[in-house]
Amino acid sequence: MQAEDFQTLNELFLKACERQAKPDAFMAKRGGSYQATSSAEALRQVGAAALALARLGVERGDRVALLAENRLEWPLADYALLGLGAVNVPIYSTLPATDVEFILRDSRARGIIVSDASQLSKALEASRLLPDLRFVLVMEPVAAAEPGLHVWADMLREQLIRTPAPEDEFRRRAGEARPEDIATIIYTSGTTGNPKGVVLTHANIASNVKACIPLFRFKRSDRLLSFLPLSHIFERMIEYFSFWCGTTIAYAQSTDALAKNILEVRPTLMAVVPRVLEKVHGKIMDTVRQGPPARRRLFYWAIRTGWEYAASQLGRRPVSVGLRARRAVADHLVGRKIRERLGGCLRFLISGAAPLSRELGEFFFAAGLPVYEGYGLTETSPVVAVNYPGTVKLGSVGRPIPGVDVELGNECGGANGGVGREILVCGPNVSPGYYHLNEENRRAFAGGWFHTGDLGLLDDDGFLTITGRKKNLFKTSSGKYVSPEKVEALFQGHPFVSQLVALGDRRHFVAALIVPNFERLEAYAREQGVRFQSRNDLVNHPHILTFMQERVAEACSGLAPFERIRQIALLEREFGIDSGDLSPSLKIRRFVVEERYRDLIEEIYRRPAPQAQALSAP
Repeated sequence: MQAEDFQTLNELFLKACERQAKPDAFMAKRGGSYQATSSAEALRQVGAAALALARLGVERGDRVALLAENRLEWPLADYALLGLGAVNVPIYSTLPATDVEFILRDSRARGIIVSDASQLSKALEASRLLPDLRFVLVMEPVAAAEPGLHVWADMLREQLIRTPAPEDEFRRRAGEARPEDIATIIYTSGTTGNPKGVVLTHANIASNVKACIPLFRFKRSDRLLSFLPLSHIFERMIEYFSFWCGTTIAYAQSTDALAKNILEVRPTLMAVVPRVLEKVHGKIMDTVRQGPPARRRLFYWAIRTGWEYAASQLGRRPVSVGLRARRAVADHLVGRKIRERLGGCLRFLISGAAPLSRELGEFFFAAGLPVYEGYGLTETSPVVAVNYPGTVKLGSVGRPIPGVDVELGNECGGANGGVGREILVCGPNVSPGYYHLNEENRRAFAGGWFHTGDLGLLDDDGFLTITGRKKNLFKTSSGKYVSPEKVEALFQGHPFVSQLVALGDRRHFVAALIVPNFERLEAYAREQGVRFQSRNDLVNHPHILTFMQERVAEACSGLAPFERIRQIALLEREFGIDSGDLSPSLKIRRFVVEERYRDLIEEIYRRPAPQAQALSAP
């Protein structure tokens, strides 16, 4: 299938339905098991949904919000809106009602589609403040009878009675779309303040899909398990890509059910964020540490052997017969068992949305699970650069994709410790701008280049490495610039650290707030005879603080002295989306964290450095 076969997302959908017709285009769990939906049935339901939405008053150019977790109805509603020429405004399902109201008001949405009763309550609360919101459509049956409230299944059933074969009318309307038409307005997660609506056209997203077709071979026999939020452009673009390639898309029930769903679906492909890989790695390592010494030695030998083999392949070096034989044994004893934890069928993983540590990447490659890390933003639809089969440099985010140009702006950090240059992007995937934010557009899209705000380096082979975020970069009181992302990346997969936020703006040293891996830390405390009755007791115990300070010092030993964490505080609860510490895309909202823990941070910088105590590592 030729990449140039589509110019709009409507063409992508309709041509894929025709050319990649298959009985299991989608899979969703119903009645205790996964049930398939064919591409023909998907087209029929999309057509019916589009005609029903038109009867609710949705017209070309209208904004309609979509507030739902990943489920089959999400792409069906998306394709229906696109076919009408409407603009899909996705909203993260984890956002509170106040944020939902802000996005509905700012986008001037004419309607909202929600998943269930919990999301419906947010929509109804917002609708009472927004008289221009014409309708609320809920995917699951509900008992409430509110004016303007409609139920998805009832709406489709009624429309199919009116129009038993809605496909022809849908094709006609969908064919009116132009590449420059707005397809979606996606509100950024707001790590530094109110979210901004990023405008993306059909051409933006279609160009990104087409540019990636030569890089990744998704097959008809593949199964993609979808669990990252479709309200984020990363997962959404991958699903457009998968549908075009004829790959079956299965929906996880929730992140809590992910481990179970993986074993049920046995996916061959998944899009992930590093946090997911950290948790998988952490559970594997906990199991290893609890095993007998002989088994631990076997595991570490197998991982070393697996990485030696993977490194030779990545470097395109000859692999000796002896290494092939050792790798086969190592894979049989260890690698295969690691892959079985993830269903046993994965061909590879694609990682995005946050930096992936080199060590974590090496571990999964060693286990026979390639992880291809990429880089992108909502404003770039999203892919700017990516590692892909045959072209990988771990620690980088790959080379810019075909048709996308990357340049580096002025150096940030100055002579006293430069940390990179701002990444500038130009290409057909770049957004035309933020929704009705003219001043922001003048700054962010100056000179024909999108100024990402991210810092990076390009090596001689054209691989891009992300070194930090311009807005997050801070200067210590001695004038040294520090990238918190560089420091925090050292703790991905750390056995005793679950989450860490580096601090130090205008301070005389770098400090950190740390959420420990409580399972590991509590086990260590019991081994050492440390008495505690609660997590609060544990995180404030002097022996535990000293032990954690020592572990942090070990992890930071390779940094420049001014970058090393010199003082820490331990927290008893994780940073979370509900508390506002994390954005819906799992990025730290630093301004929230620093405000919430202001008193603790001040105390860190007042107290003397801890005295070393003789505590043994586990």
